[in-house]
Amino acid sequence: MNIKISNKVFNESTHTVLVEPLWSINNPYLDVLSPRFFSDVEIQNWSDLSKRVGRLFLESEKKHTSMVTAEQKAFEITELINEGAFLPNSPVMMNSEHDGNANLFACHVLSPPAGISDLDVAKQIHDGCGGIGYDFSKMDDPVTATLNIEKQTQLLNPNRKRKAHSAVTVSYQHPKIQDFILLSPELTITHTNIEFDNEFFDRLAAGETESLTLWNVLCKSIYKTGRPSLSFSSEKAKRSNSKLINNVCGESLLRENESSLIGSINLTKFINAGVFDFDRFQNVAKIGLLCLDNLHDIQDHASELVQERCLESRKVGVGIMGYSDALLLLNMRYGSEESLAFVKKLMSLLQTTLISESERLGKERGYCNTELLLKGTAPRRNVSLMAIPANGTLSLIANVSGGIEPIFSYLIKQKVQDKIIYQLQPTFRNILETHGVDSQKVFDELKAGKVIEAIHQLPTQLKKVLVTANDLTTQEHIFTQAMFQAYIDGGISKTINLPNSATIEDIKNALLLAKEKGCIGVSLYRNGSLPGQPTQ
Repeated sequence: MNIKISNKVFNESTHTVLVEPLWSINNPYLDVLSPRFFSDVEIQNWSDLSKRVGRLFLESEKKHTSMVTAEQKAFEITELINEGAFLPNSPVMMNSEHDGNANLFACHVLSPPAGISDLDVAKQIHDGCGGIGYDFSKMDDPVTATLNIEKQTQLLNPNRKRKAHSAVTVSYQHPKIQDFILLSPELTITHTNIEFDNEFFDRLAAGETESLTLWNVLCKSIYKTGRPSLSFSSEKAKRSNSKLINNVCGESLLRENESSLIGSINLTKFINAGVFDFDRFQNVAKIGLLCLDNLHDIQDHASELVQERCLESRKVGVGIMGYSDALLLLNMRYGSEESLAFVKKLMSLLQTTLISESERLGKERGYCNTELLLKGTAPRRNVSLMAIPANGTLSLIANVSGGIEPIFSYLIKQKVQDKIIYQLQPTFRNILETHGVDSQKVFDELKAGKVIEAIHQLPTQLKKVLVTANDLTTQEHIFTQAMFQAYIDGGISKTINLPNSATIEDIKNALLLAKEKGCIGVSLYRNGSLPGQPTQ
C-alpha cells in the first residue's frame, strides 16, 4: 500500500520513499558524482541514497526498540535525507549500495605505518572512501615517511571511486620541521599540519631567534602556497584528556587508531519566509545523533584495535552545512554582529541538545568509557559530539555551501573530477527569482565579467548581504570560525581567505589572531597563490 506524505510516496511494505529527492532537481553535479554512488550509473536512482541509510539505521535500531518504533525512526531518517535536511558523511551512502560490511566512517587516525600490515589497514580505509590522519612527530624522518604515503596513495588512487587523501601532523619541535614545511607545496593529496604549543608563542613574543626563523619560513610558505595548516595543542587539551590528532580536514580530533563519523544538518531547510525554525532544528539534531551513533554498531573497522577504540569512545560529529546560504535567506551579512548572534544562539542550542541526548542514550543503551571524558563531564553515550566538516561531496549533493565557508562566488566555476561546471549560486538564483529578477540574465552578465554591484536590477538590500569569501576581512573570517569553535568539542574545516594582495605580515597577524580567539586550528589561503584552485 502506498501513502502520500508531504508530497512523497511511502510504500508500507518496504518502508521506502519512492520519489526523487528535492536536491536532485537541476543539480549540475550529480552526473559527475554518480559513479561514486552507483555501480551501474545507467540505472541510478538518487532516492536510493536515503533508502540505503534507512536500511543501515534500522539494522541497528531494531536491537534497541520495538520493530514498529525502529521502522518509524528509520523512515524519519529516510525523509530527512531525501529532503536534504540531514546527510551523514558520504562513505555511508557511497558504500551502502549492497548488503554486507563496508566502511561508513569518513574520519580516521592511524599510528605511523611500521610495516606491510599497517599499509593494508590504510588501504582498506582509503578503498572505503575514508581519509586518514597521522602524527609523525616522533618519527626520525617525517619527510620521507610523508612522501612514501603520498606515492603509495597515488599509485592506488586510479582504481578508487573517490580519490583518497591523508594528512600528516608534525610538531614544530621536530629537528626536520623546516624540511617538512618546504615539502608541503610539493604534495598533491597529502595535507600537512604543524602543531604548536603555548611555549612557542611565548618565545616568539620574546623575540627568540630560532622561533622567529621558523615562523618566517612557515608564513612565507603559506603566503606562496596556502600550506601548511596550523593546529594549537592548548585548545585540543581543553576538549580531551587524551592526545588528539587531526584527521584529513581537521574537523575530527581522534586518538591514534581511532575513527569517527560525521553528519551535517543543512540549515537552509529550517528557514521559511526569513524565519529560522529552532524547534525543528533541535529535533533533527537528536535524530542525526541517533543515526550516527547507530552506525557505530555496523561499521566494518579496518583492524581490531580501531574497532576496540571506536566502540569505547563512540565519537560522532554532528555539524552543519549551508551556513552562508542560510544567511542569505535570513538577510544577514556574513561576519556581521547579527550573524554572530545567530551563530551563538544556534550552536548553544545544538551543544545543549546533543549533550542531553547523548546522556539519555547512555542511560538507555550504555555509556562510553567515561575515563575518556573531561573531568566534571556527566556520563554519556559519546565522547565527542560535534564537528564542522568541509562537506566536499555532501555540499555538491545538497547544492549548498560547505560547512561554514562563505560563498566564494555567485557565479560558480567548479572543477569536479576534472570537469568544469558553471552555475549561478543556487540560493542566490532562488532569491533572484523570488524578487522577480531574470536569473539567466544575471548569469550571463556575471559570466561576461560584470560584478554584483553593477547589476542594477538587484534590490539594494540584497546587495548588502551578497559578500564573498574575498570580500570579508580577516577578522570577519576568524571571528566567525571562533564563534562556532566556542561551542563544539571537535574541529572546524574552514579556510581563511585572504586577497591576492595580502602580505606575509598579514599572514602572521591572521595566524596569531586565530590562536588568540580560541581556534583549534587554522588554514589560510591567499587567493590565486595555488595553481588550479578548484573553485573560482
